[in-house]
Amino acid sequence: MDHEGHRESASVDDAYHSSRKETIRADLARRLKKICSHLSERDFEDLVDVMTENKLRGDRRTTI
Repeated sequence: MDHEGHRESASVDDAYHSSRKETIRADLARRLKKICSHLSERDFEDLVDVMTENKLRGDRRTTI
């Protein structure tokens, strides 16, 4: 694969991973919003961020 083809492939991978991350994040936020209503907005966002990263890390482990 030439250098340009590799760059395009990486760009497609980046777009996929970014989209997947946003999908997971939105799903977690939607499901947790009611049960975490006692958290401040900042704490809730931090929780969802950590859970999203953990989910993505777990997914990477199962695909390697």
